[in-house]
Amino acid sequence: MTTLHYLKYVHTDSQYQLIINSVEKNIMKKNLLKQLSRVLMIIAVMLVGPLAFTGCDIDDNINNSPNAINESNVKSAVGVNGLMISLQVATADFYSGDRSRIAAMWTRQMCAPEGLGRPQPVSWNSYGMQTDGFVDDMWKIGYRGVRIANDIINFAPEVEFGAENDKLQNSYLGIAKTYKALLLGELAAFYGSIPTTIVGLEPPQFVSQADAYAEVQRLLESAATHFANSAAINSDLNFKGDGVVWTKVVHSLRARYYLHVKNYAEALNHARLGIDAASGTLLGIYNDAAGEYSPWGHWALTEVGEPIRVERTFMDLLHAEENDGRIAMYFQPNSEGNFVGFAFFNTEGASDEELDPTMSSRRLKYAAYADDFPLISFEENILIRAEAAARSGAPGEATNDLNAIRNAAGLGNYSGTDLVGEILLQKHLQLFLEGQNYTDMRRTGSLPSAQIPVRFIYPITEKNANPNVPPDNDNLMNAIL
Repeated sequence: MTTLHYLKYVHTDSQYQLIINSVEKNIMKKNLLKQLSRVLMIIAVMLVGPLAFTGCDIDDNINNSPNAINESNVKSAVGVNGLMISLQVATADFYSGDRSRIAAMWTRQMCAPEGLGRPQPVSWNSYGMQTDGFVDDMWKIGYRGVRIANDIINFAPEVEFGAENDKLQNSYLGIAKTYKALLLGELAAFYGSIPTTIVGLEPPQFVSQADAYAEVQRLLESAATHFANSAAINSDLNFKGDGVVWTKVVHSLRARYYLHVKNYAEALNHARLGIDAASGTLLGIYNDAAGEYSPWGHWALTEVGEPIRVERTFMDLLHAEENDGRIAMYFQPNSEGNFVGFAFFNTEGASDEELDPTMSSRRLKYAAYADDFPLISFEENILIRAEAAARSGAPGEATNDLNAIRNAAGLGNYSGTDLVGEILLQKHLQLFLEGQNYTDMRRTGSLPSAQIPVRFIYPITEKNANPNVPPDNDNLMNAIL
């Protein structure tokens, strides 16, 4: 009997209960193994650390006491399956939560007019950051996902999965390494220098942003080797362990993170091998059950008045060309039948409708509780390939990819002279709310205001637990800027 170690800087009880609720709902939704329900309590305790449970009915075969987890039972097919579900939940909430919300506001896609709901998001308009605010939440959820991925990576090689054992081990290892790479890639993109190696309870060291991106690429390269000899698993909510599809996801993620660091040649090479159909988009999965709402659906339907609304700048970009079908896909018309953005950042020449927050259009995109959220999509891969091709001396390929996005939106072929600029514009419009526009704007020096921070500050939970946290400094973004 051993007690699993845990990371004290990546847990809160209420957030873990949400993860456990999410796991339960996804298991029922996907008709996965009934035995996973017994593992959920293990996962909660394993991640949160010692808790004092009362009135809990925990299977003795799994747990002899609430504070002493039987590690051998976690290292089982059922245990690893439960971890896989939890990893998908944590990654989805990380990618589509505060990371997405703040990036959308700082890049003028969304804003928070006063008087529509709670005041918290209003401060985000002016780039307010507190160490115990969203920077803390995003860090904790991100490293919670990293911890779960590490457990799968460490445990799966020791588990006997029965028939096709080696291939099943490869499926779990490949998927876990892919999600871990995504989590670390986005943490590096938003914070700069981050920990990438965590051993026991030792305070982890921070590596440079460049080294963090290198670790992301190493993980993805390793994941691809696993997918070359893998088997189907039901706990993969997206592709059921299909190694061919996952390999394309890996290439698209490699392309994304090479793009982040301006390695356009490698970004192009991997994007050409990346996701080649909408069915290959990697999604964060949500549903209508309480506690299983998508983050953006929660803000649209649960928050009184939907306090975050489309900003005039973004709506004007969509209106710049006639027949852009994304307007009606993304938003509802207001009571006058118009599609209107609130003029928060730019009031010059604004109409009465644009100055009235109650007249701004409400969201349709990702506005339902059960709306799944893309973690890496077919469309993003096309646009990465287009930009990388344009910057690598292949304007014909770039134009073809650009026109595929434009035509799907109802627009004609591009005939202008700023090919890269148009690709970045279409990416800004096409990947609405997905957060990659923030990285693009920093990389290209096109943030809409010099006041917008180029990174998140380090959170209070990490500062309290880890003496190795470096001082906050924009130079920590040296691989992107």
